[in-house]
Amino acid sequence: MPVRRLLPLTDEPAVRQVLGQISRFDWVIFCSPGSVQSAWAAVPRPWPTSTGVAVVGPGTGAVLQALAGDSFGPSHPPLSPRQPPFDAAALMREAPFVRPKGLRILVVRGETGREDWIESLRAAGAEVERVAVHRSEPTALPAAAVTLARRWLEEGAVRPVFCLFTAGDAIEGLSAALPMAGRDRACALAVHPRLALALHKCGWLRAGVIEPGETGLLAAIESGPTP
Repeated sequence: MPVRRLLPLTDEPAVRQVLGQISRFDWVIFCSPGSVQSAWAAVPRPWPTSTGVAVVGPGTGAVLQALAGDSFGPSHPPLSPRQPPFDAAALMREAPFVRPKGLRILVVRGETGREDWIESLRAAGAEVERVAVHRSEPTALPAAAVTLARRWLEEGAVRPVFCLFTAGDAIEGLSAALPMAGRDRACALAVHPRLALALHKCGWLRAGVIEPGETGLLAAIESGPTP
């Protein structure tokens, strides 16, 4: 059930100029699958061997590998956090971002995002530039899908209901469209602790955190409670 769509900004000359000069940077960090999808057509080929590439989590890494193929080679794989929670803060605990003084870093992301980790890099001596490659706009929830979700919540007393949330605006959008009744029985799954906390505040009392990807989702469903 999509709650937003991404509009690429890579047709803007300033954005294309930055992406076309990634060899100026020591590291390029992609912040989301959408940032990879929006930016990839505008980056130079081949990828400069002197520029490292990093991602905030396995979902972003999977999209990058699908688009890039063998662009980076076995000796130059994308850097990613080694364990959850997968986010920019976790990536900052990986070398070389622990001591980034002197590094030139390009952050590829949407128009909005957290700034704390970027400021931390700058405070530690890194030169950080950001480029917004897409903007997000809300979409109307499909009426048929909302009706189905309402019915599932009503039936939660007789069969398990699982809802997977992958973004904060998805929590806001679906919570506004669904009644409070039934949320306390449904198993709400989130891919980050911040999302699980937001779910609790919206009445999803069985909210829990899973690892991103199909494996984490299937494990949560298999181990979930029965009504």
